[in-house]
Amino acid sequence: MRARNPRFALATVIVEGFLGRLAFGMVSFALPLYAYQLGLSFAEIGLLVSLRTVVSLLLKPLAGAAADRWSVRSVYLAGTLGRVLAVGGLLLADGYLALIGVRLLQGVSAAGRDVGSLSVIARDAGSRVGSAYSWYSTAKHIGGVGGAALAGIILAAAGGSFDTLFLVVLGLAVLPLFVAWVGLQEDRDSDPAVTASAPSDGGQPDQMRMAGALALVRELAAPGSVAMLVSTSAYMVHGIFPILATEYAGLTEAETGVIYSLSAGVFLVAGPTFGWLVDRYGGKVGVGSRAVANIGSSIVYLASPTFAGLAVARAVDDAGKAAFRPAWASVIADIAAADPPRRGRRLAALDTAQTSGEVVGPLLAGLLWQTGGVGLLFGVRIAIAVVAELGALRVFGLRVGTTTSVDRDPAEASGVAGTD
Repeated sequence: MRARNPRFALATVIVEGFLGRLAFGMVSFALPLYAYQLGLSFAEIGLLVSLRTVVSLLLKPLAGAAADRWSVRSVYLAGTLGRVLAVGGLLLADGYLALIGVRLLQGVSAAGRDVGSLSVIARDAGSRVGSAYSWYSTAKHIGGVGGAALAGIILAAAGGSFDTLFLVVLGLAVLPLFVAWVGLQEDRDSDPAVTASAPSDGGQPDQMRMAGALALVRELAAPGSVAMLVSTSAYMVHGIFPILATEYAGLTEAETGVIYSLSAGVFLVAGPTFGWLVDRYGGKVGVGSRAVANIGSSIVYLASPTFAGLAVARAVDDAGKAAFRPAWASVIADIAAADPPRRGRRLAALDTAQTSGEVVGPLLAGLLWQTGGVGLLFGVRIAIAVVAELGALRVFGLRVGTTTSVDRDPAEASGVAGTD
């Protein structure tokens, strides 16, 4: 399948990313408070918070296979529908098991939307994967920050009524479903070369299918490992930043909130800028900046545990994140383009590796802080960042320097943009 209107499809993904993350930011802010009001323990709340990411991590490979078998649009719509059902479940949830069901639905939704959006960008952006993904990630980041702020305002205005908040979120969740339905219209690709190369796994013996799966694992193991290390280093601070700011640096909640607001401004400028740089000069500028940002911000966190120090460190972290995301999207789009009929599976596998770091990072940070203090936490973070940088130079050295999307042959770019 191919997008009926590639530019409209890319715009749809960006708009849906903002609206979806706006709703998600509101839920992320309210869910722990709502669970606490229902009488749940901190351990139960912690499980609820992490459950969505774990479920998404497990289901992304299946979402990639579904995109290859049916269509990207089908997977994307299933993900957005899952979000609507999850918000509807919040309105009815009155206990721990009900909230677990909501988080399971949110995990299913995240897997479909993450794989679907990445597939649309890889398919339809042609030589501008970096710019398209940077605008998408910037829209998501700003939507998440705005959603958290809006949730606080609505709860205050409604006298603490979570039902009022969840009704607003439900409206925001339905709107992206309509946007995706209209904007991601597809037509079947008429290119006979693409049709001839369609997957035929069903007719292969089990041994051949197993050999193909093992070959794919070997091919993707190195880039996937680098992505996991980079993500682990980045999210060691991301997940615990509020505690780091208040307990380690002694900031107030208001000061911490100001730093979060500043991060939205950093992303708004750095995201599109690095996306353009990646498309223009290649992915090395993005891959290298992420590890440098992790190391530099760690040093600032240790050297200056003040409001100014944490604001600078957070800005450096966010700039590195904004640099890496378009570079990573460009690299994996090239890797997936090597086998268009199985593009979804390749994208999903690499995205799963990167997402796994988002799970490992906060867990590792908490363990290190508890056992050895902040010094050990940032020391290990710097070590992981150095290993990730060396791995990136080894694995991506040639690819991000010479085979990024901007350097593709026009015919190849056309093929990438027009097939599923």
